[in-house]
Amino acid sequence: MLARLQPRVAPTRASRPAPASHRSVAPRSRVPVAERTADDYARLLRESSDSEDWPSTLELLTELKVLKLNLEPAALEPAIVSFARGGQWKRAEGLFRELQAAGHAPAGETTTALVAGLAAAEQGQRAAALLDETAAAGGGMGALGPAYNVVVRALARQGQLDESYALITRLMKADVVVDGVTFTSVATCCMNAERTDLAEELLEMRDYL
Repeated sequence: MLARLQPRVAPTRASRPAPASHRSVAPRSRVPVAERTADDYARLLRESSDSEDWPSTLELLTELKVLKLNLEPAALEPAIVSFARGGQWKRAEGLFRELQAAGHAPAGETTTALVAGLAAAEQGQRAAALLDETAAAGGGMGALGPAYNVVVRALARQGQLDESYALITRLMKADVVVDGVTFTSVATCCMNAERTDLAEELLEMRDYL
């Protein structure tokens, strides 16, 4: 009898180690809460702000209070940004005013982030009042130009066209730059509301500047 033909089995290759990029890497251990320093908290607040993780920001601020650990006012500004971007405008404004009461003037970028958060929550008038208070406290309106532009557009989107126009004229009298996109945005809102005369005036102002 003929011997049965056995199926040929392809030789197996020796398994190679996975590339370094595919290997699981153990996460870095976080510094225990009791051992964290002011520098650690300043770094963690910046990270939570960059990732727009406001719950982590709130947790970090709570730990600071429990540990009675004080940070420099500037190190707390990322928390304002985190809250503002996360829709927590009341927390953001509260911390902003705490820093002001302590004699610290938040940076322009921080103020703009807060104002943008207020604008997103349809708090245009509140944002305008906050900016006026900040400008009166020192530095004037010029340094807050980007934040004022945000408020102008927010007021127009909320249907407060006359208030938006009045703020534009006030900014121009104070030699604060009004962006072309701001003129266009407000003019568009005016046209949508059938305020064509005001829209045309705004576009003429934009083109003149």
